Amino acid sequence: MFMEKFYKSLSVFILLLVLSSATVLAQTTVTGRVIDEFSDGIPGVSVLVKGTGTGVVTDIDGNYSIYVPSNESILVFSFIGYVSREEVVGNRSEINVTLEESLLGLDEVIVTGYTSERKRDIVGSVSVVNTKTTLQQPSFTLGNMLQGRAAGVTVSGTGAPGAAAKVRIRGFTSFGNNDPLYVIDGVPTDNANALNPQDIESVQVLKDPVSASIYGSRAANGVIVVTTRQGTSGKTNLTYDSYVGFQSLPNRVYPTMLNTEEYREHLIRAAEGAGIPFNSRIFQNGIPQYLVSNMDVNARPGEATNPDFDRYNWDPFSFENTYQIAETSPGTDWHRDAAQNGIIHMHQIGATGGTDKGSYSMGLNYFSSDGVFRETGLQRTTLRANTRFSPKKWITIGENFQLAFVDQFGSSSDPNNLSGGLDFNNEGQNPWYLATRAAPFIPLQDINGNPAGTSIGGAGQTLTAHAVLPRNRDNKFRGITLFGNAYAQLHLTKNLTASTSFGIDQRYGNGYNFTWITPEKAEPIRNNAYSEYFNSFTSWTWTNSLQYNLNIGDKHVIKLFGATEAIFEQGRFLSASRVDYDFNDPDFRSINTGKNLPQNSGAPGTPRTLSSIFGKAEYQLMDKYLFSATLRRDEASVFGPDFRVGVFPAFGFGWRISEESFMQSATMFDELKLRGGWGQMGSQRNVSAANAYSFFGASLNGTAYDIAGTNGLPQIGYRPSVVGNPSTKWEAAEMVNVGLDGSMFGGRLDFTVEYFNNTTNDLLVERQRNGLEPNVGQPRINVGTMVNKGVDGSLSTRGKMGKDWSYNVGMTFTHYRNEAVKIDAEGSSFLLFGAGRLGNVQRIEAGRPLASFWGWQVDGIFQTEEEVTAHADMPYKRVGSWKIRDINNDGVIDGDDQTFIGNPIPKFQMGMDIGFNYKNWDFQTFLFWNQGNQIYNYTKWSTHLRGFEGGYHTDVLYDTWTPENRGASMPILNANDTFSGAISNSWYVEDGSFLRVRQMQIGYTFPMAQIERLGMYRARIYVQGQNVFTFTNYSGPDPDIGILGNSELQMGVDQFRTPAPRTFIVGINVGF
Repeated sequence: MFMEKFYKSLSVFILLLVLSSATVLAQTTVTGRVIDEFSDGIPGVSVLVKGTGTGVVTDIDGNYSIYVPSNESILVFSFIGYVSREEVVGNRSEINVTLEESLLGLDEVIVTGYTSERKRDIVGSVSVVNTKTTLQQPSFTLGNMLQGRAAGVTVSGTGAPGAAAKVRIRGFTSFGNNDPLYVIDGVPTDNANALNPQDIESVQVLKDPVSASIYGSRAANGVIVVTTRQGTSGKTNLTYDSYVGFQSLPNRVYPTMLNTEEYREHLIRAAEGAGIPFNSRIFQNGIPQYLVSNMDVNARPGEATNPDFDRYNWDPFSFENTYQIAETSPGTDWHRDAAQNGIIHMHQIGATGGTDKGSYSMGLNYFSSDGVFRETGLQRTTLRANTRFSPKKWITIGENFQLAFVDQFGSSSDPNNLSGGLDFNNEGQNPWYLATRAAPFIPLQDINGNPAGTSIGGAGQTLTAHAVLPRNRDNKFRGITLFGNAYAQLHLTKNLTASTSFGIDQRYGNGYNFTWITPEKAEPIRNNAYSEYFNSFTSWTWTNSLQYNLNIGDKHVIKLFGATEAIFEQGRFLSASRVDYDFNDPDFRSINTGKNLPQNSGAPGTPRTLSSIFGKAEYQLMDKYLFSATLRRDEASVFGPDFRVGVFPAFGFGWRISEESFMQSATMFDELKLRGGWGQMGSQRNVSAANAYSFFGASLNGTAYDIAGTNGLPQIGYRPSVVGNPSTKWEAAEMVNVGLDGSMFGGRLDFTVEYFNNTTNDLLVERQRNGLEPNVGQPRINVGTMVNKGVDGSLSTRGKMGKDWSYNVGMTFTHYRNEAVKIDAEGSSFLLFGAGRLGNVQRIEAGRPLASFWGWQVDGIFQTEEEVTAHADMPYKRVGSWKIRDINNDGVIDGDDQTFIGNPIPKFQMGMDIGFNYKNWDFQTFLFWNQGNQIYNYTKWSTHLRGFEGGYHTDVLYDTWTPENRGASMPILNANDTFSGAISNSWYVEDGSFLRVRQMQIGYTFPMAQIERLGMYRARIYVQGQNVFTFTNYSGPDPDIGILGNSELQMGVDQFRTPAPRTFIVGINVGF
């Protein structure tokens, strides 16, 4: 009996095995691509075998691969915002599908902070960046990606490799730090420079309190939410993306400087204008063939030297004088000598895949950029790993981490910069500044091949870029950033989810700087020096939350969210330096090999902590009326015990007008929504962690003063070095936002227009000392009020033109006005800010925009003696000199006649993306228009009016007043005029408007039939140009000035800023 049952069971097993094998053998693989009506791949489309649980999701390019059991199987293609479609497999192994859009993007899910919402349900101000377009046109930084593509967002940068762009959202909320908060994969940070733009999947900009106040005290300047590429279920897809090209300075940025002959002529005319004899050490008897150096260098006359040996082994003060050859005409072009065509290239390998239990996305990226100046550059390597697993239906766990390595070389590195990027704010190391200051008659090298310089006399005191750049190429910085989070979600019930996330932002940096002796300089550095520093920054964020969603019938939707959060930040710094080294060779550089005693310094950094509890409630009635309320309580350690707590509420509403019965006949509107909101947000970023505390000097001998006043022995002791302020409190920004969103003609046209009014109270300003107070560091105090208000919006449209043509156009518009309402308790004070040797060129005063330009108003040039006699008294008043306006009509030109002479804030900015597709060809261009701001061209002080010797612009000779050139813009050349070149005036202020073709790209996607036999599902090649054309009347090298350094208080001042380069690249995108 047993054996009989055994054989029967065995027979059944064999039969089932055969049948299942037959079924497996009958299964076929179907591949294909899901595209929209414009032939663009749609990522995230669900591809499901109907009637089964088998399904996959399309990758970022819309490609999929799925096993089907039989030819009779039906594939169902579905995605939010598109009409679902079914396809019978039949005998096909490739099924390509075009999905038609329903209401364009209305059901798109947008990350708006700690939660996600459908686009149609949002009542706050959120700009969604079209990453499909931006990723197709590679950008080198996140800031470059945002410029002009998000309404209300202003971006400025420099041409230095990897330098972080300055991003501002709807103007300024503070006199200090106005950087937005970045939230990358749920982790807040103030730094996004180490982020690889190729890893970005989506970007949203939160611009008002309704959307951003859930981040509380860190969100006053707006929030930029970034999600990196996430994995999808399905087979593993491999991608390789790469581009290579070069960047260089456009011809228009190079100034036209005087050559050697013109330089001599301008000196002669300056002497004539002053009525004095011409006297020049160099040019008295014409242009000499040789110039004699005042300093000794490392070779005897006529003796050739080894350049490498010279570079590392100079003994410059022990040999005879060396002659330098002077080029007679045209002289040395210092700007073009310093510049180069820098190679730029990027390579990225990516992998995505997963199952219904988990998914992954990984990427390895290498980016390298030579600078636009010789011997400068940057490399960045990033590794990203994002995983997500659901081992059970009730739990999801995952992580998002990236590791970035940044190496830069060729500049004195900044100890405070932990994310890389060259920054030439230091004039002494800025190649553009050095090239501008150098006289044309100085050759590049002396007869022995050593750098030539100003030691010949009569040439100023500056270094030359030709000497500085090779010396600095061994100055290096290395930064390491570990950033990301691990998280878990517990699906407690159908409606209730609990989440926890622990994020970390860990940065390390170390740099090496070597200061060379400079025997070629008129005022030489006689001792070399070496310095090395190490710094670190640690930040962690722990967030725990509960989210509850409830639908009551089809009329009521309730969403509740509550969370707690703890944030910790601390930086550390340690440096050491030593002077007088026998060898310049970098292999022998260390703190231990110098002769003099080392100097050490360090700072542990005061920790900053933030403890928060917050929540958000949303209610929807009949899918027409939308309500939102947010409340966050923050407690910050940077304030005194009585002022640490800040509470920030926000309320929003929305009315979907298109759902009302009276709108049903207006068929052109697919969606029309009116929304508004009010809220408050605080800021603590402009307060140091030690602001509440007073400090004393570290040495007992810091004070030596005869306190008794008896002319006896001074009393030693500790003296105050910094005064604290335990009463400092939050900056409080109160904001109102009203917006109108619409979608028309079946989603062919989308638009958004918004009005905003932001008022910041209790602005933090460094306390001003009066003249009787000791020179002690002052704390931040709350005194000011500032208002930003304006309008921004966006417009996008898509369509087809015949069978093979399609187009897409996107536009953004930003306009805002800024006003400082008061800057002290009485509302009568002002703040002044300087720019080099011209003194205070910017002023903040009640009723005026932030950082308005300040100086004397030039009313032309005196043309006759009668004009001179009739005008107010002023220095060097004569025919041909500037006519300065007598503002107070007192008959004397003095400090009381200074006035506001310009505004650095543009009237509006616009961005426009224009794209066309023809069969497999695609063309995309991006235009950026900045209109109505002024630029203070401080560079002209150096090139036109400087009182020191050095390089000069040709305008000095050809646009200065003479009896034959009465229409000139500059006063008569006068060697004794120490007034014209020493005052801030309106001549420096120029129109900063410009239109720039920021990107142009043409690409070709190879047909699937040509590449699938190679195992590829995607292959595209493209050519792209960046900053291709610029149209402007600005006389300086680059009108895209933006912000100098980190402060809005000096925005709009062109102080030898590195111009933006023109870049051309060739790239490929391949998928396997």
